[in-house]
Amino acid sequence: MRKVAFVIFTFIVVCMLGRLGFWQLSRAAEKLKLQQQIEETTQAEPISDITQLPSTPVWHNVAFTGVFDNQHPILLDNQLNNGQAGYHFYLPFLSQGQWILVNLGWIAAPPYRELYPVLPQFSGEKVITGLIAPTTSLLQLKPESSAVSWPLRVQNIEPVWLSQQLNRALPQWVVQIAATNPLALKQNWTPVVMKADKHYGYATQWFVLAFSVLGMAGWWLLRGNKE
Repeated sequence: MRKVAFVIFTFIVVCMLGRLGFWQLSRAAEKLKLQQQIEETTQAEPISDITQLPSTPVWHNVAFTGVFDNQHPILLDNQLNNGQAGYHFYLPFLSQGQWILVNLGWIAAPPYRELYPVLPQFSGEKVITGLIAPTTSLLQLKPESSAVSWPLRVQNIEPVWLSQQLNRALPQWVVQIAATNPLALKQNWTPVVMKADKHYGYATQWFVLAFSVLGMAGWWLLRGNKE
């Protein structure tokens, strides 16, 4: 009875470890597909007419002309750069009658929470180049405050909620400004946080652990039979 229970337990553990390994392989395949998609779209000619965007514009290279709304800056909280606390600085941008959000990059946070960083102002018509990206979706410990003031500090970029605060429609994506654009601040945003190689490494670890458990269980059973 003891051996039967041990075999069942070993089988469950090996199956769980194997499943984790295959899950990491599936994540690696997803990341490879995403990296390939980004490479293909970024090598294409930038889309300059916002009205000509495809139905699924994410990861397309763009070059839009328009004006910034400096009165409604948005600061995405909890953005670290080399261990230093800061924000990603977003501004509404009007191009061909369509409002969009542009992530201009990282800006350091002041030493005290009640203070806000000094934000750059952009006057006149500007050209933004960059990549259309999905909005961030991070763990939010508490809802956004009902009291809205500008600059607006947020935990997530939520286009529907922000559209209500700005009283203007925003798309379900943002433009991540290119590092080569003269308007760009410090750039530490990456489209793929964990690349496929790391997932392959984690998958290998899970499979090695599964085979180790299987080998140790087999050794224990053989030793028990001899005794």
